[in-house]
Amino acid sequence: MNKPILHEATRIIQCADTAIVNNLLLSLLNDKLKKFGVITSISIDSKSKSIAMEGELQGDGRPISIRIKEYMIVPDGDCSLLTIGDIYCSQKWVNVIVKKFLAKGKLSIPLSPDLLGQIL
Repeated sequence: MNKPILHEATRIIQCADTAIVNNLLLSLLNDKLKKFGVITSISIDSKSKSIAMEGELQGDGRPISIRIKEYMIVPDGDCSLLTIGDIYCSQKWVNVIVKKFLAKGKLSIPLSPDLLGQIL
């Protein structure tokens, strides 16, 4: 009888952890991208090493979808580098830009590799 309650409590805690992590990453990204627009939602799948985001660009009323596949976390001193395997955007002109400048690229993130590994 206690097992279902414990299982449900564990599931609630994991959901809360996921929400906290998503909000933290959302805040970090929006701080870096505020000149370009805003990310409105983010979903991280650590098993498949993928990230899905929705957002809005400055001056453009249409929503944009961004998908990152095959990311890796690489230590860089006290910080981390997020290496992007592939990236896709729903708006064609943005897709061309991110594929040129971000695919196979690295983004510096001011978190230790151990902490970032727990988040992603």
